[in-house]
Amino acid sequence: MRPAWNALRDGPGAEIVLACDFSTAGRRIATFADLVALTGDGPAVWESAPTPPDTALDGAAQVRRWADAVRASGRPVRAVLGFCTGAVYAAALAAEISRRQPTRLILLDPESGDARPMLGFLREVVARFGALAPPGADDVLGAAGAAAEEAGTDLMALADRLIALCSAVVTPACANAGLGPARSAEYLDVATRYLHWLAAAGSLEPPPSWTSAAALNSSTPGAGLLGVPPAERAGLVAEEVHLDVPHEDLMRTPEAARITARWMSEKEPT
Repeated sequence: MRPAWNALRDGPGAEIVLACDFSTAGRRIATFADLVALTGDGPAVWESAPTPPDTALDGAAQVRRWADAVRASGRPVRAVLGFCTGAVYAAALAAEISRRQPTRLILLDPESGDARPMLGFLREVVARFGALAPPGADDVLGAAGAAAEEAGTDLMALADRLIALCSAVVTPACANAGLGPARSAEYLDVATRYLHWLAAAGSLEPPPSWTSAAALNSSTPGAGLLGVPPAERAGLVAEEVHLDVPHEDLMRTPEAARITARWMSEKEPT
């Protein structure tokens, strides 16, 4: 069985820090591996591992998978971190761990589980592959918007529709670039698991459990807390710090690493 966690750093003592994100090879956005490399010495850090191929779990099942593995390890948890939509999972995981021990919840560019990041991902797919796809590739964005309206709150149904739209762009683009079916299948496998992961977050309810969290935000318009209307942002988290860095570079910024390390050392309970 595929492990639920990947170790990013070994550390002295039994304490661990848990980091929730969808990490995959070739990603341009900075990852927790980048952040941990900048924090210096500290406790062991485990990053959530993607679900096995061909496995679609709802949000609660994802959290149980990770929580069961932590419980089986018998190790205390110093803090739970979440990046982007991983903040939804981090909040639920921290709440579960807090049944046994206090722990710290730290969020980076936190986003709630809804259709926006799913549609944003499809826009990235079109931007990356559209030039090599057949004419009309941009039409999938209109189809995606219509699918989002039709699906409403059924994000899994939306994910399946967006996966089909991804395939309509990626498969011919890879063929036109001289890449074999295996290459497009590899990319679509990652896209499928990512969209299902985003959709599953929609079954969890993060905002109430963010009220005790510390949040670090980039300056990219619409990213993290900047995507929340100002009137709704008050009291959403316990502490927030904004850095003048783009979303994709947030976790490779030394100042972000310094602030995160300080918050982890404070060990405030959720």
